[in-house]
Amino acid sequence: MTDYLLVHGAGQGSWAWGKVWGLMTAPVEHPPTLHKPRRADRVHPVDLPGHGPDIAGDTAAVRLEECVEVITRAVEQEQLRDVVLVGHGVSGGIVLEASKHLPTPPKRLALVGAAVPEGQRPLIGGCASGVRSWFRLVSLLSTLSRQELRFSGPVIERFLCNSMEAMEIVQILGFFGPLPTRLLRSSLSPEAEIGLPAPLTCIVLTEDKLVTPAAQRRTAERLNSEETLEIDACHMGVWQKPKAVADALLRYA
Repeated sequence: MTDYLLVHGAGQGSWAWGKVWGLMTAPVEHPPTLHKPRRADRVHPVDLPGHGPDIAGDTAAVRLEECVEVITRAVEQEQLRDVVLVGHGVSGGIVLEASKHLPTPPKRLALVGAAVPEGQRPLIGGCASGVRSWFRLVSLLSTLSRQELRFSGPVIERFLCNSMEAMEIVQILGFFGPLPTRLLRSSLSPEAEIGLPAPLTCIVLTEDKLVTPAAQRRTAERLNSEETLEIDACHMGVWQKPKAVADALLRYA
C-alpha cells in the first residue's frame, strides 16, 4: 500500500485537505466489510509552522527550513513508507525541497495547482502578476502597521475561489489565516529542481487565478513531469473538486 503526505498552501492548513482525505481513506466497499482495505493506506495532512493549530505563532517569520523540517519529521514520526509527497500551491516548491532531505526517496512527488519559480526567484514568483503586485503593496503596509498579512475576502473570492459557488466560499472563508511573508519571499536551493529523487506528477487546475494554468504547465515541462493531469477547478480545487483530486492521487496507490 502507498502512504500520502498532503501539504497545504500558504495561509491555509490541513483543513484544506479535509474532503480529499475523507475520499482517499474511505472503504473500497459500501457498506464496508470487515478486514477490507481502504483505498489508500495512510493519508496524513500536515500543518506547516504558523498554520492550523500553530496559527497563534509568528506566521510572518516562518522560514523555508522550518517547513522542510516539519515535512521530513512527519514522514519519520508517522513511519510513512512508499510515500507520495503532495504539495498544493506554494507548497509545491517546499515539497521538492523536502524530498531531497528524506533518508529514503519518496515513491512520487505530486504538485497540485503549483508553479515552481526558476532562477532563484522567491516562492511568491510562481503566482499570477496581479497577486504579486498585491503582495508587494500589502506586505509593505503590513510591515509599517505591524499587523499580520492575510488574504482579504475579495482576494480569496477573486483569486482562490473564483469558480466556486457563493455558499461554498462562505463555508471556508473564515478558515484562512495569516500569510507566511518571509517564506513567500524565500527561494529554493539551486539543487531543489536538479535530479528529483522520484517521478513527478503535475495536476493543473485549469480555472486557477492565483497560479495561472500556463505557469503550472511551464513548471511541468521544465521539471520533466512524468504525468500531467488537468482538473477544471480554481486554486481551491482541493475543496471544490475533492473527488477529482483524490482520484488523481489514488492512481499511485
